[in-house]
Amino acid sequence: YISRITEVNPTINAVIENRFQNALAEAQQADDFVRSSGLSCEQLKEKHPLLGVPVTVKGSIAVAGMMHGAGRVDHTERAKIDATPVRYAKDAGAIPLLTSNVPELCMNWETTNKLIGTTANPYNNCRTPGGSSGGEASLIGCGASLIGIGSDIAGSLRLPAHCCGIWGHKPSPNVVSSVGHYPDCKNKQEWNEVFTVGPLARYAKDLKLLLSVIAEPNVKEELKLNEMVDVSKIKVYYIKDIKSSLSTRVDSDIIRAIEEVIAHFDTFCSCTEVALPFMELCAELSYLRLLNIDDVENLFEGKGDGAYSELLRFLCGKSIYEFTSICYGVLRRNLGLIPAQLMKKINAYIDKLRKEFLKVLGDDGVLIMPTNPCEAAYHGDIYRRLFNNGYCSIFNALGFPVTNCPIKFSKNGLPLGIQVVAARNMDRLTLSIAEEIEKSFGGWKFQ
Repeated sequence: YISRITEVNPTINAVIENRFQNALAEAQQADDFVRSSGLSCEQLKEKHPLLGVPVTVKGSIAVAGMMHGAGRVDHTERAKIDATPVRYAKDAGAIPLLTSNVPELCMNWETTNKLIGTTANPYNNCRTPGGSSGGEASLIGCGASLIGIGSDIAGSLRLPAHCCGIWGHKPSPNVVSSVGHYPDCKNKQEWNEVFTVGPLARYAKDLKLLLSVIAEPNVKEELKLNEMVDVSKIKVYYIKDIKSSLSTRVDSDIIRAIEEVIAHFDTFCSCTEVALPFMELCAELSYLRLLNIDDVENLFEGKGDGAYSELLRFLCGKSIYEFTSICYGVLRRNLGLIPAQLMKKINAYIDKLRKEFLKVLGDDGVLIMPTNPCEAAYHGDIYRRLFNNGYCSIFNALGFPVTNCPIKFSKNGLPLGIQVVAARNMDRLTLSIAEEIEKSFGGWKFQ
């Protein structure tokens, strides 16, 4: 993996910092442990399920000794301790190789910052890998990593997985600890409802393995990840296009991908097309819901204090920050212009949509729909399609687990994914559907 990373990184620019020498020493220690432990293969698998397995980590998630500034040029402090999910992965025997590139403060669906630069899509260097887990997805997509730890708020794990043709899972809220992620939020209760740390992988079955390792011990029993799931008993619902007035229409290639997947499941499952109220407003509802969370770490104090002066510096070419990070402050500064009654109505719409979803899905159903209406955008073009990511972000607002599944390639040779959604804490259903999709459609293919 070190050799492959060294080969591809000059092209994709996905690495913030590597720890190759430490990783090689830890690999030798793992070999020595296997020889001297006296444990059987089954015992080793039970105690250390990731023993000697290399893992890559999103640059916003703390790895002890590594830079931990989420792409900020003025935040070069090194992490003193591992983030909780990284510590769990290490305890299971995993060996971190590097931290991967992120947009500044993770506030972009394009992975670019002024510290490292822009990360490229492994299938076409002119295209984005998505964001904010874009460095992670790009490395896994081109075979330079097997599994990785990313994070998701507004689709920032699933969009890169879609763009780079890999598997990615946004867990249910509070399944994986967010301790050690930067940026963080003081309003933990609200933040942990919409923000999650989760696994990315080249192969579908590794999502469940990595999630079972990094999940908090107190939720593992409820998740029942090791419980066998009879896929034929899962009720499959699907949406081809939410028909939002703000997003682009779903590409015909993606609609065909959904139709092919449904045709497969229709041979042994109950499959039903559905229309849910307010889904056409998914971008508006979710973006305002996420923007309304107070005390998220950003460039500015309070509700965007100083954002306008920094925007002026940017327009004069004097700012050291990215436009998207500044825009977050500007938007927060103007949040007070939204009437309180409107925000109350938005939250009521979200609650009603959640109830409708739960009524449909129950504890034995999944929803299949596009992860994004389009293939990976050209660099910079994603800003013209900002509302497309409502397809992802609505499930952060609703608090549901979602898995991105690579299905096929577009006529331009770019990966196309779909997402599988289930009710809260029913992660095992989306992961089981993902494994069935991989068996039937092949999953990751680097071409």
